[in-house]
Amino acid sequence: MYSGKLDMSLIDGLLIFIAIIAIYILGSFSLHKLGILKKYNITFWGPALMWRTNKGKKFLKKIAQKKRFWKAFGSSGVVLCFIMMILMVSLFIWQTWAISGFTQEQKEVLPGPEFVLVIPGINPILPLDFLWYIILGLIVAMVVHEFSHGILTFVSKLKVKSLGILYLIVPIGAFCEPDEKELKEAKPAPRMRIYAAGPTSNYVVVLISLLIFSFVFMGAIQPASEGAHVFSVDSDSPAYDLGINQGMIVTSLNNTDITNAQDYFETFDNLSSNSFVEISYVRKNQEFTKTIFLTDRYQEYEKRGYSNNITFQGKAYSGIMSLLKDDIFESYTSALKNPFKDFPNNFLLIYILPLWGYFQGYNPTVAPFTDSYIITGPLSVLPTVAFWIIVNALYWIFWLNLAVALFNVLPMVPLDGGFLFNDAIGIIVKKIKKDITKEKKEKLVGNISLSISLIILFLIIFPFIFKYIP
Repeated sequence: MYSGKLDMSLIDGLLIFIAIIAIYILGSFSLHKLGILKKYNITFWGPALMWRTNKGKKFLKKIAQKKRFWKAFGSSGVVLCFIMMILMVSLFIWQTWAISGFTQEQKEVLPGPEFVLVIPGINPILPLDFLWYIILGLIVAMVVHEFSHGILTFVSKLKVKSLGILYLIVPIGAFCEPDEKELKEAKPAPRMRIYAAGPTSNYVVVLISLLIFSFVFMGAIQPASEGAHVFSVDSDSPAYDLGINQGMIVTSLNNTDITNAQDYFETFDNLSSNSFVEISYVRKNQEFTKTIFLTDRYQEYEKRGYSNNITFQGKAYSGIMSLLKDDIFESYTSALKNPFKDFPNNFLLIYILPLWGYFQGYNPTVAPFTDSYIITGPLSVLPTVAFWIIVNALYWIFWLNLAVALFNVLPMVPLDGGFLFNDAIGIIVKKIKKDITKEKKEKLVGNISLSISLIILFLIIFPFIFKYIP
């Protein structure tokens, strides 16, 4: 379950991270000394472990036989990657400009460096509750990305030396290792298709997983009932003791039908303390009707240290402290069912679910909020638990593939976008200065590439640096 509060301090998180790194280093070198890494063809690549294998090459060769299709795929991917590259760079420039005008109070709510680490439990928007979903999403993203590079390498009649996985505590990447000399000497067009294939395939996975997520699975859900959706309940309160918790739907209060949050507050404000009333609520498609004893709001607020007011004396207190706004529930339900309606707003709304869950405590695809839905149509035959497992698996496959694709199109070496940018600059330089030597062209392209890479790196880390500037 998401919480709007930080589960661990940054210092605690970093200490845990350092401990994990220490265990990883100790374990890796112990396996290296024992010869176990060498036995399984695992070598060090900087601090990471690289596992190489020839398995899978025949499979990629077979897929690569549809050369006309894959060349068209790669060529369209080059165009798509440059469009997304321009959009991403523009977004980072706009973000830097916007953040530069932040007040000290606004700077304090900027994300910290822990948001950069793609490590569940350390990064607040990647909670440990979703560890297996995140690992699944990363595996799908990496395999699709690198296999696509391999397919286009075979299409271009270049050699693939090996396939493999990079591992640094958790899998951080799959790879397809081409023959670097052949790749460097290849013509720009096939080489650019190879670079573009990875992010483009991730975008394809994004589209497929999102379509299934929204139109198949989210299209099958409906609110379990009309009513007021409970967002927060005080512990050891009348409502809590009665079994009312976050995610449930209040349908009736004091014999008055409740169809939305406004109905609930209008009815509740007319109730007095120290009284018994009936309350009906829905949980997992089951409706319960019970009698609740309402205590005094002033006394409860005083006891719990809440901001209090003398006018609260004699007012009813149930323990239900906040309800989910009706327009929030409706907007999220609409976005989940059709991310392309009111594009890009609905699409962005779906993509920021982890961030919204962290800061606001609301994510409609996880418990307990899933208890407020029922499953309709053919998918109702699925066990509820299985239904929501599939939903979250699809979501994280969508989320991580998009993150991988967007990051990889940035014009920064060693990302795919950096190599695409290099080839594009090389083509432009050659057209402008036709008599330039190969050595001078490579040096000029290298200098331009380095400058752009440093600028992009600055744009990426700027929010994390600016946060701590007085």
